[in-house]
Amino acid sequence: MQELNSSSNTQISKQDAEFVILGGGLAGMTAASELGERAVVLERDARPGGLVRAENFDGYWFDWVIHLLYFADPQTKERIRNLMGDDLAACVPQAWVECESGTVRFPFQTHLGGLESETVVRCLEDFARVTHEAQKPVPHDFRAMLEQSFGTAMCETFFFPYNRKMWKRPLESLAPSGFQWNIVRPPFDAVLRGALKPQGETGSYNAEGWYPRPPADAPCRGMEVLARALATQVTDLRLGHTVREIDLDAQAVRVAHDGQETEFHWTGSCCSSLPLPLTVAMCRQAPEELKQACRDLTRNRVLSVALSIRGPRPDSGHWRYYTDESIVFNRLIFLHQFDPGCAPPEGWPLLAEITEPAENPTASDEEILARTRADVARVGGLPDGSEIIAERVMLIDPAYVVFTPENQKVVEEARQWLQERGVVPLGRYGKWEYSSMAQVMRDGFAWGQSMAQSPAQSIETPTLVGNAV
Repeated sequence: MQELNSSSNTQISKQDAEFVILGGGLAGMTAASELGERAVVLERDARPGGLVRAENFDGYWFDWVIHLLYFADPQTKERIRNLMGDDLAACVPQAWVECESGTVRFPFQTHLGGLESETVVRCLEDFARVTHEAQKPVPHDFRAMLEQSFGTAMCETFFFPYNRKMWKRPLESLAPSGFQWNIVRPPFDAVLRGALKPQGETGSYNAEGWYPRPPADAPCRGMEVLARALATQVTDLRLGHTVREIDLDAQAVRVAHDGQETEFHWTGSCCSSLPLPLTVAMCRQAPEELKQACRDLTRNRVLSVALSIRGPRPDSGHWRYYTDESIVFNRLIFLHQFDPGCAPPEGWPLLAEITEPAENPTASDEEILARTRADVARVGGLPDGSEIIAERVMLIDPAYVVFTPENQKVVEEARQWLQERGVVPLGRYGKWEYSSMAQVMRDGFAWGQSMAQSPAQSIETPTLVGNAV
């Protein structure tokens, strides 16, 4: 059906779907894979996957954001492994922490043996004290939570400086919860063993990591291989469709595509994996105070600096964290360790991750690249005989949601407001949370399965109204 938009003299096409899913990232595609012809997925970009994509720069492949898959539940693991087959390979992570007192394997708290002996002693003393304290006050902020979990010495050596670099905000201003999915407090005996063993004998912190390694002639590499595999499971995926407005009363989504506008009406439910502040902002009926509160939600952006290197490949581990707050990047990522085929044999891709508060102005690409080059050289990131032959900056915003007590209240209010009106937030940014790719896919599958069990809603056959202008 089509009608005339009198304000712009353009024709608006109307389409009905039982389920309308906003965003073709992992959350949206896994949800849609359960619903078949009952769902339509609307994705702004020309490729599926959202941020789960990779760029090919003259034979050098770079993930926009680097992740390994860690499956917490066997059902999601089985589904993704069956879907990807031999393209998904086991990737046992090896990561390192560079700090003033030494270089240790990650996670820092179970690999203290690489530190100076006096630092090891202080770390063990403090950790023993916090482990055996009879009563602990409830931590009121992120800094207090870290100190109560690991003790002062570990925090001053690693957790405080690294998290100051990561979040670029006073740790006292952050909430004590919301960060814990990747911060693990081990038992005392595990910390003690890690302090006594040489670094090479402490093993991996997660032997169940997975990463795509397709054949040498594959048209795509990196985590986008996963995104493209999931896209094959979606019956109706509309790329290049940008959501403009959500009308909750009409159960309709206004979308722009190729210079035309379309209204998609849902008869069952709408699911949004778009960033939560954006979803609320596009709702015609959202109160202005809720829109403003969502606009004020703090977040960090990431500048992923992609460096194409010609020269010998270092045996450096998958990534290295840097606690020195004068170094511009939080970590260096050595992509050839994930997939040897992600660059020509004579080279390798290096990714530097820089976080910034999204509300602050950023430097020019030229300044960012110059500082990154200088700091890569400063930390010894390039082996002898290596040279940078190309460099680019990739912007990810939002990248990390920032947890404060005020933010948590706004997020809960926004989620509830949407759900009460038939829009379900889903995914890392849709729910405005700090979750892994495997968690996002698990949640998408679960929501899609729950909706698939509901009775199908009838959809009227479209008719044509009005004339083209």
